[in-house]
Amino acid sequence: MRSRAMFELMLDTANLEEIKRYTDYYPVSGITTNPTILKAAGKIDFFKHLAAIRDIIGQERSLHVQVVSHDCQGIIDDAQKIMNVIGEENTYIKIPVNEEGLKAIKELKARGVRVTATAVYTAMQGFLALLAGADYIAVYYNRLQSFDIDPSPVVSSIAEFIVRHESSSKILAASFKNSTQVLDSISLGADSATVPVSLLSTALSMPAIGLAISDFEKDWESIHGVGSKIPTL
Repeated sequence: MRSRAMFELMLDTANLEEIKRYTDYYPVSGITTNPTILKAAGKIDFFKHLAAIRDIIGQERSLHVQVVSHDCQGIIDDAQKIMNVIGEENTYIKIPVNEEGLKAIKELKARGVRVTATAVYTAMQGFLALLAGADYIAVYYNRLQSFDIDPSPVVSSIAEFIVRHESSSKILAASFKNSTQVLDSISLGADSATVPVSLLSTALSMPAIGLAISDFEKDWESIHGVGSKIPTL
């Protein structure tokens, strides 16, 4: 049985300022995008914007970019165009898992391209993407719940398949509305999660955190004086 790597946190955004700020403060291992996320960034030049994201995050972080074509050959062509601009290193081509997408995943993996299978709503989609060789399986956690479908068996079934067959594929849990969903996906076996930046900032904005810091400061100053710091030895 293969050992599991450290959990990966990714940002689900194409906003350059957000990427600059949050990759500086948070332990972010990658950026995920899709046409909807790119639309939120405004009227952008697609390739220039992707190149700008790569410049910010460097080569050590992953960048996941979604195709827009629907047929296998079009998907392959899209993938090549994307890699021509931002390079192949740590670039993952996001492909929705339907028949044409699955065919393209098989072909691209045969060429050594990194692939993120996306728009996964069922365990069967996940199984098929794994068998096709996808590196990441992006399960839409909150969207499943919004359809009154429990995402738990979807994530856990795919995770069990990965472990049982010693697959190198990873579950990338996606589509979140709150931190509880993220933590639940981890407990179910997700290897990574991509989250909106609003979720991260909310997680650290709990008033009790600030109150605790303030109390610590007051207790220190009651002993050592207002504005005092830990002395240099």
